[in-house]
Amino acid sequence: MTQRKNFLYSALLLALPLLSGCNSGSDLIICEDGSTPAPGPGTPASITEVLTQLGAPTQQLTYDPTRQNQFTGALGTRVTIPARAFVRANGQPVTTPVALELREIFGKAGMILSNRPTVAYGQLLESAGEVYLRPAQDSSLRLSPGTTIQIQTQNPPNLASRDSMRLFVAPVPGATATNCFTWFLNSDSQSSLSPTPTGYQLEIGKVLFDAGIGWFNCDRFYGTPSPQPIIVDVAGPGIDPQQNTMVFAAFRSFNGSVRVCDFTAPGTFRTNGAPAGAAVSIVVIQTVGGKLYYGRQDGLIAAGTRFSPVLKETTTAALVADLATL
Repeated sequence: MTQRKNFLYSALLLALPLLSGCNSGSDLIICEDGSTPAPGPGTPASITEVLTQLGAPTQQLTYDPTRQNQFTGALGTRVTIPARAFVRANGQPVTTPVALELREIFGKAGMILSNRPTVAYGQLLESAGEVYLRPAQDSSLRLSPGTTIQIQTQNPPNLASRDSMRLFVAPVPGATATNCFTWFLNSDSQSSLSPTPTGYQLEIGKVLFDAGIGWFNCDRFYGTPSPQPIIVDVAGPGIDPQQNTMVFAAFRSFNGSVRVCDFTAPGTFRTNGAPAGAAVSIVVIQTVGGKLYYGRQDGLIAAGTRFSPVLKETTTAALVADLATL
């Protein structure tokens, strides 16, 4: 943080008589009157730590192979697994309890903090729910022949449309990858998605499970007849999209988001294919010198528009609280 403070203070030295309690600059604001919250212990020191600490929590499940199991997640996802569902890589049935991990994402805050935006093949999606389900430790487990796992989701309240929802999937490596994440359409005929009165039922078959697929998403392609780029300028030294800075666009009128991750030094982020006229919140999260910074700018997507949210030092609790309003 020393380099960043020196950068700020040298630019503000002559302006100090005009400032009552805060030092402000083009890239962040630090208040010295006590209104800037202290970062506190456990403040994430990198983008990877932000995703690990603040992403959708991992729920631990224990499967009993002697009977059908049904689990209900914290956000209402219901998982049904039949008896004798798992076998070893050599085909031997699993007869002991199996530890499973479940994660649920139904809103834009979870998409951002877990790096699970709604994009596939460079096109924008709207999500009716993202779910992760995998064995906690034993990656060698397979589904028994003819077995499927059922995942029942509940529609999020801000879902704009249920038309043309399809099953999208994503491979493991888990939730902490800091690259531009993308979904893929399911191509497995044994796995499917079907609507229910309150959400969707996902059937996860042997091909997907055995391939190590862990993330499942109920999505529809969101039409963009007049696509426009999103350009975000982030000020400040040492910006690194892999280590300390990530930028997202959360769409206000439907349940979707994109990672703005095409980066040009020193601080310009860009992505393409956003719907013209859409209301959007541009979110920047940055970790520098053991401190956490956050900026948000609301606006409309339009040709020639550039966004430049002002970054302010914050706490994890304040960050999460603001993202919950998206």
